[in-house]
Amino acid sequence: MSQVHAKFIKTGRIRDPSAAAELLRFSALYHRNLCYAHHILDQMDPPNCFSWNTIIRALSESDDQNDDDPFQALVLFCLMLVDELVEPNRFTFPSVLKACVETGRVEEGKQVHGMVVKIGLEDDEFVLSNLVRMYVMCGAMEYAHVLFNSNKVNVERKTQMGGTVLWNVMVDGFVRNGDFRLARELFDEMPHRSVVSWNSMISGYAQNGLFKKAIELFRDMQMGDTCPNYVTLVSVLPAISRLGALELGKWVHLYAERNGIGIDKVLGSALIDMYSKCGSIDKVLQLFESLSQKNVITWNAILGGLAMHGRGKDVVDFFSKMQQAGVGPSEVTYISVLIACSHAGLVQEGKSIFDHMVRIIGLE
Repeated sequence: MSQVHAKFIKTGRIRDPSAAAELLRFSALYHRNLCYAHHILDQMDPPNCFSWNTIIRALSESDDQNDDDPFQALVLFCLMLVDELVEPNRFTFPSVLKACVETGRVEEGKQVHGMVVKIGLEDDEFVLSNLVRMYVMCGAMEYAHVLFNSNKVNVERKTQMGGTVLWNVMVDGFVRNGDFRLARELFDEMPHRSVVSWNSMISGYAQNGLFKKAIELFRDMQMGDTCPNYVTLVSVLPAISRLGALELGKWVHLYAERNGIGIDKVLGSALIDMYSKCGSIDKVLQLFESLSQKNVITWNAILGGLAMHGRGKDVVDFFSKMQQAGVGPSEVTYISVLIACSHAGLVQEGKSIFDHMVRIIGLE
């Protein structure tokens, strides 16, 4: 990267806005070398809108919870405004709004909202959906609701043509807030529902203990024209497990296999948990052995299932296999194993595992 940059400076191509912008994009988005990208930006005279957008986007998308990159994205946006040579466009604001979310700055988000209106982008669906998402993620649902309702005519027209992004953002917002009455009202009101719409409601119900409602909605989905996907299955399986709906759980398993939905570690663990809680331990063992990849969650699911069914010796055996496979036990693992040993009267095995937990792992 530095060699290419040096060549650009030597040949004068760094003064070509398009060439310099591509170099900056490669550095910021692919190499994730944001300091170097900032250095390139400083050498551009002047930076174009694409370059500003690129580095602001890269900073706002930082995965590290401990760094201040999202805050730096807001600082750069302010510098862009001070520059006055470049006006923000519809691709600038989503990244800036994401930075507001990451830093929890709803007041700054409101100021950005004002700029959107001033520039005349308040009817742009891309910008509008990100504005609503910012208010939702910052917990300002009243602002999100007002903004959604003020654009409802346009939103409904676009939804009838297949666009559901803004509706989904609002439904997800009410679900996050635990307001299932408003979430369901909005969901039922949607002129068109995507699989994301269904998934938001089903997962929301399941994660908040409304298992019967989650299953009822899943059945409604099956009767409609929207096909369940991987996320749908992972979302509904906990509800199926808690209600012991084995036949529906079998249907989910068969649906995944017939429709090419890969049963990976996450879906596999959810299916194992479902079969365990529905009393089908033989199916649990069969499914576990068929999984090509297993992580600590998968092992915990099989250990918990065996413990639930009083198969203490099998729990100890599988715990040994887990260690042989090089998968490190978690606190949940030890709880399952020790409970199984206690119930099965496996005193020596339990003592040995407890000592291992304290001495080797450091848990107490």
